[in-house]
Amino acid sequence: MNIELLRTDELYRGFFRLLKTRLRYQRFDGHMSREVELEILERGDAAAVILYDPQHDQVGLIRQFRLGPLMRQESGWIVEIVAGSCGKETNPAAVARREVLEETGWHLTDLRHVRTFFLSPSGSSERIHLFCGLFDSSCPPEGGGGLTTEDEDIQPLLVPFATASQWLHDHTLDSAIAVLAMQWLLLNREALRHAHAAPQPDHP
Repeated sequence: MNIELLRTDELYRGFFRLLKTRLRYQRFDGHMSREVELEILERGDAAAVILYDPQHDQVGLIRQFRLGPLMRQESGWIVEIVAGSCGKETNPAAVARREVLEETGWHLTDLRHVRTFFLSPSGSSERIHLFCGLFDSSCPPEGGGGLTTEDEDIQPLLVPFATASQWLHDHTLDSAIAVLAMQWLLLNREALRHAHAAPQPDHP
C-alpha cells in the first residue's frame, strides 16, 4: 500500500508536539485517495509496568493527579500502573525499571515484556511498551513518589490481587493502559504464581 506524504507542518511544540500532515494514500480498490489533511499528537514511545508479587499475590499500582480525568469527571486523581515517556531512550526496558524505582521505590526481581501497542492511533503516535514487573512486596520500598523536579506527587498502592481485580470490574481502574494490563494479569496470574512459587521444605 502506497503513501505520498506531501507536507508536514508543526502547529505546536511543548511537552508534546502537534503536527498537521497533508498526504494521499492508496485505497483498497487500488486508486490513490484525494489529498487529505490529518493532525497527529506526536508523543513517541512510553514504557508501562504492571507490578505483581506472585508469592504474596499482591499488585502494585499508583495514584496521581491527571488533567484528563479532571476534564471529564469531578476528580483528577486516578489509579494507574507505573508508566513514563521514553524520550530519546531507545531501551524501553531500562525506562520501565527506572520509572518503577522513581514512582514506587520497589526493586524488581524480574521484568518481562508483555506486548507493544498503539494507544490511540487515529490521533496520537504514542506507542506503549507494556511490561510485567515482578517484585517482593515484603521488602520495604526505597524512595518512590515521583520526581519533585517534575512536580510529581505519586502515591504507591499495594493491594491484594482480589482487590485489584475488583477495581477492574467496578471501573475504579479506568485508564486504558491499566485496564489492558490487569486483563493480561487475570489471564497469566496462575502461570506466574506457579513459576515463582516458594520452594517447599523437604520432609524426611
